[in-house]
Amino acid sequence: MSGFASLVARELRRAWAAGGLTLPIAFFLLVAILFPFAVGPEPKLLARIGGGVIWAAALLAALLPVERLVAPDLESGVLDQLAVRGWNDASVAAAKIVGHWLGFAPALLLACAVASGLL
Repeated sequence: MSGFASLVARELRRAWAAGGLTLPIAFFLLVAILFPFAVGPEPKLLARIGGGVIWAAALLAALLPVERLVAPDLESGVLDQLAVRGWNDASVAAAKIVGHWLGFAPALLLACAVASGLL
């Protein structure tokens, strides 16, 4: 396994082990479900803005776990060790982002199906 793939696999293990996907998915569903209460029950309006609401809620939910991508590794010195071993900071960041999206996107897609049915 290449170094990049091992970093991505590490991020996936950390994301699932910590159980940090529950809060962003719950936040996404709450935003998507409560938005029609804010704009009103008109079906034409909800049909017109529904896609934008889903995208905005998904992007906001994706921002919630971003701090946990770097902070634990920075505090424990893992990023310093990777730098000493010759890893480029951009490669480490790319591996963390890929791991984040591979762990977060399937759950978000399932939540999108639920939320789009409710709008």
